[in-house]
Amino acid sequence: MLYFKNPELARLYHVTLRTVLNWIEAAKQGKLDLTLHTEKGRSYIANTTKNTTTIKRLVEERKKYRNSRAVKVVTPRPEFYKLYNQAQIYEIVTNLNVHKEVPRQFNYFDGGAHNWDEYVRRLESEEGPNQLKSTIQLFIENRGYIDSVLFAKYKRINVVDIGVGNALPVREFLSHLLGQQKLGRYIALDISAEMLEIARANIEKWFEGKVEFEGYELDINYDRFANILATESLGGDAKDTLNLMLFLGGTPYNFRDPDGAFRIIRDSMDRNDLLIYTDKLDSEASRRYFDFNNEPGKTRLAPNHRFIFNLLNIDESFYDVEMGYDEYIHQRYIRVRLKVSLNIKFKFDMGERILELNKGEAILLWRFWQQSALDLERRFDKNGFYTLHSSQTADRQYIMTISQVKCE
Repeated sequence: MLYFKNPELARLYHVTLRTVLNWIEAAKQGKLDLTLHTEKGRSYIANTTKNTTTIKRLVEERKKYRNSRAVKVVTPRPEFYKLYNQAQIYEIVTNLNVHKEVPRQFNYFDGGAHNWDEYVRRLESEEGPNQLKSTIQLFIENRGYIDSVLFAKYKRINVVDIGVGNALPVREFLSHLLGQQKLGRYIALDISAEMLEIARANIEKWFEGKVEFEGYELDINYDRFANILATESLGGDAKDTLNLMLFLGGTPYNFRDPDGAFRIIRDSMDRNDLLIYTDKLDSEASRRYFDFNNEPGKTRLAPNHRFIFNLLNIDESFYDVEMGYDEYIHQRYIRVRLKVSLNIKFKFDMGERILELNKGEAILLWRFWQQSALDLERRFDKNGFYTLHSSQTADRQYIMTISQVKCE
């Protein structure tokens, strides 16, 4: 008989593991009409239509009988409405209500961009391998292949940096292209205007006007960017020009649906364009350790993970922080478990909306879908890419792939 693992059921219905165990105990005592499955002396809730209907009813009843006197009511700070437009606020509310998560991309606005900049600069100063240093290392180690096999027939390389951050990962690579006198346009794409400004300032400082910065506000989950490169496909120089997309640091695996970003990129590329992608591979070590604070070893939420919570006026005393690895869906996570019931009052142009969150519910703040090298190759194939080249660091922790769009 098919059945739900207890942690899996808790995750699916945004309840605590204790709640699931209480349901099982009540079913054993005949107080709940749930079919159980026993395996190796342990009881689980069977995966049946009848059980699913009962569980949905239990969850809805739990919401209905909230103790109104114990509910904490919060209203977002004025800065929240200055930073985000109505559509973005609606997306935040919808994700909290439906998916019980904070959309990751909105943490990089305003001060969130500076938090990320500080975190990446911390990585630059660390002694051991990390995402930033390994990305730079992979560019250097694969320079021979990139130059002799991919770039040899082109006079001009346009670089499109997707999710640019503070541009530190591409600094050395841009220097190399400048040295070869092959760098054409440098185009930076990011959802955050503040992040783009940090990248612009860095590029101007590092290259003293030798690299012209083009920045575009764009959400890679939804916005194609082929129009930005349209002129590069026209004219006599088109055959001598290569458009190179950089998608570095495993960004899509923070999204609920990584395929969406890959499809947007594929649909924005021409047949001769290239995509260079870097990522951290699945391993026992990566499942156990991840730290996003500007100062290593801090146990509180990192500034970027609590950025929107702060804007929503959700006090740290209202929740506990949980970090771990979900073996059922192969996902690392950082989330908070509410210690109180919350009502968040949002203002829209058309009126007020109250979002109700219940005590014990988990709100996801960060995820990373764990991928092996084989998983990644399958992902590219599934989304219409042909992998030309793949390379891993000596410790097998980080990977670089170079791909083209599969053509009919």
